[in-house]
Order: sequence, then structure tokens, then C-alpha cells
Amino acid sequence: MNITAVKAIPLKCACSPISDALGTSTGRQALLVKIETDCGLYGLGEAFTYGAPLPLMKYMVEDYLGAMIIGRDPLEIEEIWNMLYWRTIAHGRRSLAMGGISGIDIALWDLYGKTEHKSVSELLGKKLDRIPSYASGGFYAPGKGLDGLREELEGYRKQGYRNAKIKIGRNSDRPGSPLRYMANRDYAVTVEEDLRRIETAQEVLGDGLLSVDTNASWNVEEGIEGAKELKKRGIYWLEEPIPFEETEGLQAISEIIPVAGFETQQGLKNFRNHIKANAVDIVQPDLGWAGGITECRKIGALAEETGRKISLHCFGSAILFAASLQLAAAMPNTEMIESEENPNPLKSEIGSHPLETDAEMNFFVPQGEGIGMDLNWDVVEKYQVTV
Repeated sequence: MNITAVKAIPLKCACSPISDALGTSTGRQALLVKIETDCGLYGLGEAFTYGAPLPLMKYMVEDYLGAMIIGRDPLEIEEIWNMLYWRTIAHGRRSLAMGGISGIDIALWDLYGKTEHKSVSELLGKKLDRIPSYASGGFYAPGKGLDGLREELEGYRKQGYRNAKIKIGRNSDRPGSPLRYMANRDYAVTVEEDLRRIETAQEVLGDGLLSVDTNASWNVEEGIEGAKELKKRGIYWLEEPIPFEETEGLQAISEIIPVAGFETQQGLKNFRNHIKANAVDIVQPDLGWAGGITECRKIGALAEETGRKISLHCFGSAILFAASLQLAAAMPNTEMIESEENPNPLKSEIGSHPLETDAEMNFFVPQGEGIGMDLNWDVVEKYQVTV
């Protein structure tokens, strides 16, 4: 069996504005990866782009990285990963190159599962049949306010979620806030209102766990002081309080409150550096960005060796979420997986079938071959864009 084509499928749809501490999204996008073979089988993956221009990512996956693996045996997954990594080492390692490698790698694992008639989790040594999750939401939005946040979280509780994560840090009264550099500075709140948002969320969740995410918008001093305040308020974890380059600051914050990270970090070596420095407590790679299944399983194993839990970041389409469930099921130190609850047709509509949960929003691991998810191609066509 040989690879005959590597195809990138860019998808995009509009959405109501939502903001985190820095960015504002008025649309959702995804770059799916389809690897075809001479025996008729294909594998699906997703290169998570963090809003990167889709034309760049399409070129990266199809014309640059994809061209390197045409004619190769798709089952040589580790060999292909290393080839792509080393051939791009001078200008790669991180960012769009690693994102492209990640999407290709997921598609190769999906294809491997199909050739073996097994799920990816079975290939990796499945440990869990269902994956605990938390509701990921609590974004800022026009006219939302505390009542809107309360209504949102009450909806999550009715679905069955016990635990949730909300955004904080989009502050208008912090003089050093990098929000001033962003194109959209609407929907900002004061630090005091952020604290009221936390109180509102905790009232709704009751004995459930509340985590918060600043999207690296604080500086080190703000991170340390903020961590002290959040610790007093019983916050479960503080996600990416400052940029991941600030290792010493993260170490200091981690001594106060558990730090989760880092969705924007990539590669085993970089996660190892944070773990060695005691700069992270809950390890949180994104499968479509940090290196695919090949690299993220190693990151998970390193976390387990050092006594840390892993909680996969997942903010993509149905393909990325299905693949993330497969890997999470093979890691005994999986704690919870991120379950985004913002409206997103690329997650809720393009999959061949809905993902199932129990009454407490534990996700059943897809039982099909590979990642256990194909595409509804008619719906994909609806959202596919020409770039």
C-alpha cells in the first residue's frame, strides 16, 4: 500500500462573535487532511490552525509536506513523522509546520486503524471506554453580562456537565493588557467584573470544578497576584496564565495554584522542558497542533512518568475531537477532555455520526475503525471554501 494523494480540505463558517482575553472570533474554520492510497483506503486528520490563513495551511499540507510522502508506505508512521520533522528542522519545529505534520499524522493513524480493522485506541492499548469531560465556554460576547453567563452555565448543568471552564482576563482596567494591540477590543470588562463572573459560575456549578483560562494575557506579576486570588476562591486550575516562554514565572505561579498548559506549545522536547522546570501541572497539548498522535502519546507518557495528569485541548472539528477521544482512551493519566460548547457546525454537523455520552457527559470512545469518525461529505461541501 502506498500514498497516492495528500489533500487539504479547508472549511469555514460564520458564527456569532465570541471573545477570549485577547482574540475575537466571528467565524470558525478547520483544515482537514485526507490521505489517499492505491488500495482505495483513506485516512482523515485535522491540522489545527488557530486562525492561521487557510491558503498557507493548505499549501503547507498539500504542496510542501504532502509532496514529501507521496509513494511512501502509510504504515511507516514514525518514520514519516521523523522525516517531515527533520526535513523542515531549520524553519519548522513549531507553528504552521508542526500543525501540518500533526494533521498528516492523525490521518496516517486513522488509515492504520482501518487496515487493521481496529480503533486507534485499540492499537495504542486502550485503557478507558469513556472519557470524562468538562464544558468549555464562558466567553465574552456582546450584551452577555452576568445573566448571560449564568444562563449558559445552567444549560451545561442541564446537559449533565459537573465541571466547566470560563475565560477571564479581557480587562479594560489593566494598563499592561495586550488587548490594546488587538483589532477588536469590544466586550472588555474590569478585573472586578471578572471576579463576579467567577462567583456566578461557582454558584451555578455548586460542588463542580471551575477552571479559568487567561489565554496568556497576563504578565508574570499579574499572574502571581492573580493566582493568589484564584487560589482563595477555590479555582481548580489556571490555564495558560502567561506566555509559555516565561518558564520561571510559570514555576512561581504553579507553586500557588495548579497550572494547565499549553495548548499553544508544540513538541515533546518543549513539554519536557516545562515539566522539568515544574512549570506545568496539568499537561494540555492539542492533538492537531502539538505533533499529532505520534508525538502527543509521548507527551502523555512523559506526564504519566512525572505524576501529572493530561487533559487534551480540543477546539476543532468533529475529526479532531474523535481523534482526541481515541488518544485519551489510551492514556491512563487522562483526567478530563475539553468539550467545547460554543455553537460550531464544523464540530456538530460534518461528522458521519454524533458522538455519544452518558448522563454525566462522559464521552464514549468511538468504536469504529481508525479514529471512529468519517465525514458527511454533503455537509462538508456546504462549508468547504476555495482558497
